[in-house]
Amino acid sequence: MSAPSPARGPEGPGDRLSRIRRRFGEFATEYADLPLYAALCRNLSEDDEAASLLLAARPGQARPVLWLAAVHDLVLRNPDSTAAQWYPSVVRRRAPLEGDPWPDVRQFALAHRAELEACIATHGTQTNEVNRSVYVALGLALAAADVPDLPVALLELGASAGLLLGVERYAVELTAPAGREGEAPVRLGDPGSPVRCSGVDRRGVARRLGEHGVGLPRVAARVGLDLAPVDVADDGAVRWLEACLWPDVPGRVERFRAARAVLRDDPPVLVAGDMVDDLPAALARAADGAGPDGHVVVLTSWALTYLDPARRADVLDHLGGLAARGRALSWLSAEPPGCVPGLVTTVEGVAGVEGNTVLGLHRWRDGRALEPVVLGTCQAHGAWVDVSPDLVESTVLHQSSR
Repeated sequence: MSAPSPARGPEGPGDRLSRIRRRFGEFATEYADLPLYAALCRNLSEDDEAASLLLAARPGQARPVLWLAAVHDLVLRNPDSTAAQWYPSVVRRRAPLEGDPWPDVRQFALAHRAELEACIATHGTQTNEVNRSVYVALGLALAAADVPDLPVALLELGASAGLLLGVERYAVELTAPAGREGEAPVRLGDPGSPVRCSGVDRRGVARRLGEHGVGLPRVAARVGLDLAPVDVADDGAVRWLEACLWPDVPGRVERFRAARAVLRDDPPVLVAGDMVDDLPAALARAADGAGPDGHVVVLTSWALTYLDPARRADVLDHLGGLAARGRALSWLSAEPPGCVPGLVTTVEGVAGVEGNTVLGLHRWRDGRALEPVVLGTCQAHGAWVDVSPDLVESTVLHQSSR
């Protein structure tokens, strides 16, 4: 029998820095198609001095995206810097600049080391990817398909600035899959909106819904619950959200800015609070907005995955508590496999699903819970959605609450 391995002692700064550099290398490999961020991370994986900025991060926050966001934020505040020329979000250039961005960005970062370390020490990444409206719009139509005439109150958990709560005010386009490019796209929301979202509907579910006369319901109220909600009128806070976006992904920053402009004059109600402890109060607020006969639709999109697994069932319990009073209630979830209570056994064995995001639907009607439904999968930022038309026919459109 081999000797037992020696106990691991506390991790020192050198060990942490090695792990940080390794993570930069992994990011560069995984996102090799990003001209700017992949190049920066390849160099950071070999540069102790620049990578060590992340040593200032709070426990669990020392991730490449935080370094990238902190520098992006600083660049947005210094648009005339030499480093800014490499950021499409600043120079409004879609095509990447030829050459190596690292010397300029490295010099800029180290020249502002104290400022960046202070930012990294006090911030975490917060992202409002507006193109997630592709699967939110489709999921919302499905959630309300059996109660199409009820006004809806949307409640997003982990809402940040609540930009997804404006989904029906955006132009959401679901395009045909490969081989059927000649088909006209299906459009949900406001076709004249300056916020343009698009994704591939791999199995034509949106078209099938349209044939049944199913579209987006009327949204009467919007409520967001977040530990640190962001007011869309707060330029500094919004700039941090923008800094968390990846500048060399075409359309992301432009879409974010357009969504902010749309919601600025009529923003959602944002509540600061814990996703579990403060959920009952947020549910009550949403229910009031929907009216006595309204439909509350709860949305989570890569939010529950950050909640302690032991607390996730509490979310389901709180939702069931409101539904027990006879309230029409639905929970549309877009989370990693195995993350959502009630969907775990259904998606068992698909942890490697393409897109790594499972679309789920819990519904309560007339005081009782219907069978949870795994609608399908999607790409986390809405590039495509894959929902089974047969599943939709059998469990959503034709399932009653009797």
